[in-house]
Amino acid sequence: MSLEPTPARIAHALREQIITGELAMGSKLNEREIAERLQVSRIPVREALPILESEGFITSQPRRGAVVHLLTITDAAEVFDLRRQLEPMASAFAARRAAAGADVEPMLAALRSAHGATAPASESDAPPSTRNSDLHEEIIALADHALLRRVTKLMSGRVRWLFRLTPQRDTTAMWIEHRDIVDAIVAGQADVAELLTAAHVERGRIESMPLLAEQLPAAAPVARTRRRRAPAA
Repeated sequence: MSLEPTPARIAHALREQIITGELAMGSKLNEREIAERLQVSRIPVREALPILESEGFITSQPRRGAVVHLLTITDAAEVFDLRRQLEPMASAFAARRAAAGADVEPMLAALRSAHGATAPASESDAPPSTRNSDLHEEIIALADHALLRRVTKLMSGRVRWLFRLTPQRDTTAMWIEHRDIVDAIVAGQADVAELLTAAHVERGRIESMPLLAEQLPAAAPVARTRRRRAPAA
């Protein structure tokens, strides 16, 4: 049995449903329906929603309540801006820890899993985008930088969300880039790992943004407000 608090488990379940598209962007989250579907009471559901809102997965709207956030091109650009700064730093830290003797096996296992994702997978397997995200998160874990991990935790859900929207990028070429980054980390080559990761993220931006522009609005629609009628004379 999981020791994770019920609100955290509910937040995880809803987060995954948002990332996979089971809960569509812009859809309303009804506490009663969620509670019935997950077989829990409404109280932990109500406590789970602020977790998702703090991560940018849902927004609270007047008279509608909690609504799945509508990703925009601006959101995507901001994610790549952060990735470009934080992930190269994480790779450099990870390489220095590998040189100092840190255990790199979890990262290597994630790389092998990502490689397997380029081949036809069964329905029970995690999708390629998830396995690629797992590898990025293992590199951050290896970096062992507490503040960096806290900051990237808020970003990682958005990264997974965007990765699921561009499955055509999950190719052998991407795995080769990942392999080169991991090889540099294992060899303790911090500068090389940092530069390779920066190039990897920037290439991802160049290839992903046109694909995302076909699916996401440039900006979130402005909510309309009802005008009050002037009192009769």
